[in-house]
Amino acid sequence: MGRSKSKLGEAGAIERTLIAALHDLAWLLPRTIDAQAEQDPRLDSLPRSELEIMRLLVRRPGLTVGEVARELGLQRTNASTGIRALVRRGLLASERDPLDGRVARLTPTPLAIRYRDLRERAWATALQERLAAVGEEERVRILECAEPMRALAAALARE
Repeated sequence: MGRSKSKLGEAGAIERTLIAALHDLAWLLPRTIDAQAEQDPRLDSLPRSELEIMRLLVRRPGLTVGEVARELGLQRTNASTGIRALVRRGLLASERDPLDGRVARLTPTPLAIRYRDLRERAWATALQERLAAVGEEERVRILECAEPMRALAAALARE
């Protein structure tokens, strides 16, 4: 029994270390990598709330304004304002739900998908520069975590 407890204690410490690192990265990435990507002349600068709305709808097309607001923790009026701006920019389309014409479903446009791809390329370039500073062994280990981190993100998104 004592052996099992020490394993749990060890796992808890490792998980605390991981969550602290992930939290730090979540805070730092928009301030460093995203800020550098914003310098790419091919990318329009979007307010953070609009960028979050667009990113959500690229991952999960077909949500309603209310669902977007809930997912992002925004007031419905703020989500609506951001969505209207994205529609005006040609990044989102609003289409009536075929089963309930009172409901509008939001989908990213091909322009939004191109924008996302450009942004991800700019992020990758900025990240490559930062990874050079951590050393070869750490760089390889970090890159090996990409797929497990994507799986974790998918699991978190399902909650």
